[in-house]
Amino acid sequence: MDLYFYSNMIRNIFATFFQDGIWVIGFFYLLNKTFESEKLIKLSKDVIIVVLAFLLIYSISVSI
Repeated sequence: MDLYFYSNMIRNIFATFFQDGIWVIGFFYLLNKTFESEKLIKLSKDVIIVVLAFLLIYSISVSI
């Protein structure tokens, strides 16, 4: 029973993280393709890291 619970919890964490994370990555990819600027690329990399970190924390907190 515990193995099923933990495996289901980990699956939910990964599913939530990747389902929402793909939208973040896609948005910034299209933004960088639309407006090509070195400053924008550096800023978007920093924002992606911060947003994905918050998204991972959110995914863990929702699944627990």
